[in-house]
Amino acid sequence: MTHPSEVRASLLALHKSLVEAERREYERRHGRLENAEFLKVLMEDAQLAWLKPLSGLIVRLDEALEDGRSGAETLAELGRLLVPDENGSAFQKRYAGVLQASPDAVVEHGNWRRVRDSNPRALAD
Repeated sequence: MTHPSEVRASLLALHKSLVEAERREYERRHGRLENAEFLKVLMEDAQLAWLKPLSGLIVRLDEALEDGRSGAETLAELGRLLVPDENGSAFQKRYAGVLQASPDAVVEHGNWRRVRDSNPRALAD
């Protein structure tokens, strides 16, 4: 049975891989940045705003788990969001592109799916 902490860990690893892929691409175009500089870019640059829905859902999942709630609704939203689709939402389009370019993101996407699919009711229990 999948534990909520496994789901959270897989989401954080996926998010990190997406941020790292975007950082590599950003620094390729604009030059190397210190961590604090990139954090500011990550929070403010419109080109990276596509990551905000994922970040927000991870925060909502954390809040639900901290409050003793299951987080099942948020997990369902994450499942709908994390579908790479060149014809989907802005997030899904960019997600598909990053998965094409980043082997690390592909691995973490696979891990997320494995953890999520290992027990679809994991967070409802």
